Amino acid sequence: MKEVCFMENKSNGRKINNFLIRLMFILLIIILVLIIRYKESIYKISGSSMYPTLVDGQIVLASPVDNYKRGDLIAFHHKDNIMIKRIIGEPEDTINIDEDGNVYINGNLLEEEYLDSKVSGGIEVEMPLTLGDDEYFVMGDNRGNSLDSRMIQIGNIKRTDIIGKITLSLYPYEKVE
Repeated sequence: MKEVCFMENKSNGRKINNFLIRLMFILLIIILVLIIRYKESIYKISGSSMYPTLVDGQIVLASPVDNYKRGDLIAFHHKDNIMIKRIIGEPEDTINIDEDGNVYINGNLLEEEYLDSKVSGGIEVEMPLTLGDDEYFVMGDNRGNSLDSRMIQIGNIKRTDIIGKITLSLYPYEKVE
């Protein structure tokens, strides 16, 4: 009699495992359909240029939006790479970065609560810099370890190169701001 009960418990355990596997498969299909339907893109963060906001190994979701604005985290094409940075300057803004690492937009100091520290130096582009009508100036949150618009090889980002705004961290799960 005890053997039968043991077998029944094993059978119930298998049913639960099969149910969970099916549920996970259905959820995966739903996520894939949403990604394809709404042109969402998933990226794995590599490196520390966006630390502390985003960390190495984190998985994020980028969604196309109509308007990108200062403070948005975006994914964009640069040559054969996809990069993720924060928009600092919007079209037609004038950007200036002083020797202490303070950023000025159109003459006003930009408050950057997301930074752990400011970094002086490392600017290759001539300051002040005025953006064109379809250009954005982007920087990483880890200013001492970020390849961004301050460097000649990156420069200003064209609107057509932007893939989407980073809206969600899938792993670990949380809203990104």
